[in-house]
Amino acid sequence: MRLGTRQTRYAPISTECGAQGAERGRLDGVAGDIMLAARSLFETRGVRATTVKDIASEAGVTRELVYYYFENKQAVVEAVLDDYVEDLVESVVVWNESRKFGDMAGSLRACVATFRRALYDAAGNPRPMIAVLEELGVRDSFDVRAVRETVDCINGRVVAEYAAYRQIEIDFVYEMFCVVIFGLVGLVKLNPDISDETLMKVIEQTLRLDMKPLEPPDSDDASGE
Repeated sequence: MRLGTRQTRYAPISTECGAQGAERGRLDGVAGDIMLAARSLFETRGVRATTVKDIASEAGVTRELVYYYFENKQAVVEAVLDDYVEDLVESVVVWNESRKFGDMAGSLRACVATFRRALYDAAGNPRPMIAVLEELGVRDSFDVRAVRETVDCINGRVVAEYAAYRQIEIDFVYEMFCVVIFGLVGLVKLNPDISDETLMKVIEQTLRLDMKPLEPPDSDDASGE
């Protein structure tokens, strides 16, 4: 078992997996308002069709104030991309905090539901984020970053909790989570109608998860595995 080992070539990211860590990654105040205004316009009008003047008007500020917080439009674009990553990592945090100790089947089902909600709406259509990424031509690089930061979060918290109560049956744990997430994205693109049960089974078999229920170690409710 290689728990938390990085065999990949990129450098580690220094991030926290937790609600506070996710919140610290968000822009707030006027800068946050400007970023959210830009995000809304990018998703409805498109990036190229949106000007700094449009963003300022949507945010209810002057163009000068936009340039006070952001060097140029590209800096606003980068802030929106950062916010998309925070959305994905935060969804993992929320899922992790809602898990019931020992209920692997329930946790896995909620995980698959979280995955679907992160990328698709209730009708199965891609989230507006996808169109923005494709217009910018950064879908592949964004996917790499999003998977890296998501797996950092999972590896730093969820895997450690699992290993405290169950035997990990695979080597290169970090890398296998990368394979799973990239694979799920590709699998759903290949077969949009694939069932949650099938996705659950794919994850279970790939990671060789122990699906047996566990009782809490004490009388207090515990979360995690």
